[in-house]
Amino acid sequence: MLFGLILAVLFIIACFGGGGENEKEDENKSAAVTATELPRRPEKTEDLGEIYDAENNLSFDIYHPTVPKYEKSPLVIAFHGGGWVSGDKSQIMYIFAPIIENLRENGCAVATVQYRYAHQSPFPAQLRDTANAVQYICDNAEKYDIDTDSIGLLGYSAGAQLAMLASYVPAGAGLPLYDREYFFDIKYCVSFAGPSKLYGGELEDYPGGIRYLLEWLFGGQYDEKEAEYISGSPYYYINAGTKKIPLLLAHDEKDDTVPFSQSRAMYEKALEAEIPCELLVLEGFYHQIEFNRFSMAAPSGEKAAAAILDFIYKYSGK
Repeated sequence: MLFGLILAVLFIIACFGGGGENEKEDENKSAAVTATELPRRPEKTEDLGEIYDAENNLSFDIYHPTVPKYEKSPLVIAFHGGGWVSGDKSQIMYIFAPIIENLRENGCAVATVQYRYAHQSPFPAQLRDTANAVQYICDNAEKYDIDTDSIGLLGYSAGAQLAMLASYVPAGAGLPLYDREYFFDIKYCVSFAGPSKLYGGELEDYPGGIRYLLEWLFGGQYDEKEAEYISGSPYYYINAGTKKIPLLLAHDEKDDTVPFSQSRAMYEKALEAEIPCELLVLEGFYHQIEFNRFSMAAPSGEKAAAAILDFIYKYSGK
């Protein structure tokens, strides 16, 4: 099984655009705001990471506005991709660089979160990590000058699945996630190429490498762990009683890793549930969504970035 995991990770590097992050790590960290750029901050030159899970050594980095506009900053919390077995929170700052730069120049803060990999702990450990991170930031909003009335979630690929789950899974859903009280209010959710329905016939639409990763995520094959596959599907939680959190689904029609049909199905079900939802069809990205590299080359790059920012500003309340 370990050999299979190695093959799956190699598959991810090829399909999920995982390369290049290590070379950019120092550059990404230098983007964190220092004390000289914001008043009332202790002098600090490294990225402002904060441990929120001592046992698993999980952390998040928070990047404050480069141009402060508000006493309390609106916040976008972002979750990286990597097929639940690889990737790092720093990749978000590289992949979405032009979007994040615009947000920070307009008074918004951005936090990137690390969560456990599937080979460390099966689902729903990853969802618990995302929820704990959001709650920790909210609990320490005064420390970070964050406006808890203006928090949105953003995710890419596996991270998009987690962002959607954190937005729409209701209390009492039977997941171990709710072993404590959570008191955060999400204003919107942005999904880039996010898996939404991981059960039923749709599983056959995924490449074999992704189906293997799902076995790691849920601790077994679908016929053995059907309940787990369903509970990890954002699509499952969308109904008339779901929280009406606005949702933007950005996906390339030619994505050969996470089928475009996943976002189409989520979009149609969200509309039926009267959730404000937009489907942004990308071109030229496939699954390797990197606005930093392809924003000029991809046919829909600049237009897509503008639409994403419009959506965020529209629902941030600012």
